[in-house]
Amino acid sequence: MPSLGLRKGNIIDIESTAKAIDNCLNDLERLTGVPIYSTIAGFSGTSISAINNHAVVAVGNPNNEITAEDKERVIHSARNVALPPDKTVIQIIERQYIVDGYDGVKDPVGMVGSRLEAEVTIIIAATAAIQNMQRSTQRINLQLSNIVYNPLLVSETVLLPAEKEMGVVLMDIGAGTIDISFFAAGSILYTSVLPVGGEYITKDLAIVLRTSLEEAARIKKDYGIASPEMADSSTLIEVRNIQGKEVKQVSQEVVSEIINARVVEIIEMIYAELNQFECWDRIPGGIVLTGGGAELAGITGVMEKYLNVPVRLGVPDNLRGIPADFSRPRNASVLGGLVYSAKNLEIAYDEEGQGLTSIFNRISYWFIDLFR
Repeated sequence: MPSLGLRKGNIIDIESTAKAIDNCLNDLERLTGVPIYSTIAGFSGTSISAINNHAVVAVGNPNNEITAEDKERVIHSARNVALPPDKTVIQIIERQYIVDGYDGVKDPVGMVGSRLEAEVTIIIAATAAIQNMQRSTQRINLQLSNIVYNPLLVSETVLLPAEKEMGVVLMDIGAGTIDISFFAAGSILYTSVLPVGGEYITKDLAIVLRTSLEEAARIKKDYGIASPEMADSSTLIEVRNIQGKEVKQVSQEVVSEIINARVVEIIEMIYAELNQFECWDRIPGGIVLTGGGAELAGITGVMEKYLNVPVRLGVPDNLRGIPADFSRPRNASVLGGLVYSAKNLEIAYDEEGQGLTSIFNRISYWFIDLFR
């Protein structure tokens, strides 16, 4: 099912985006028999940035017991940052609380102390980008109950708690963007979004091979390899011209060399971003690569070679009750959204066909078609 109205992760056509969402929901409602009125939406885009902030308040209770009101006050103070009018806060991530100098506290309510501190990460995006998403859903009378930064959804299914605690970089390679996020001490610390993705490689293939984007996408999917050393020079690939009337042959090795040049260029951009994060000595978990672009053969090896850190494929297998065919990197964001929703809606993971198991049994055919 195509994602219409988007370019490099940004909505450029509200009507087309609304129609694509509506078609998706109509199929889902028809197969499940459940009407959908609201949703939790994952958000990303090149306007994303993150600010780490810290705040301190005095505990208001005379007996020094920290209350929910104290917690709310310190979070409100921590999120109070000066923003330009074209930027808006989409999410506050509570990293840790500090009570009278003792850090690592996850929930201070009920503890005793006179001084409460909070460390948070504030995710910021362009106001217009958020408004365009809201208008797209309003066109089809779909309520946005919550907007969640996409890497947080992805992390639910591809990162281990130990990785997030010790230090790891998550890279979600989409069609038009790459989300890069550094996790440590159990939460996200730094993040950025690059305006390149799988379509960047596809477009370059189309230009060099003088073919259409559709033909280039087919070639990349069926024969694409990120490492020329893995390619077979004897394997010949038929390539149709832009008009689709003439056919020529190129070797898989040539295709791989074109792909490799673009992959290396993307890696150089990633390297520059990670330098900005200053996290090279804090990622014992290495890099976890996920998203549709991560399914390109050989890409983890090429990235590991150039960045000189361990790189593994992020497969969404941190949850039960889904068919094995769905556990692919390209599905990590959607599956992460389901896990996030299940936690917030208290859907049980039981052994009697309830929760996510029941959901997947009801929508399995639709889900297969969605990611075909």
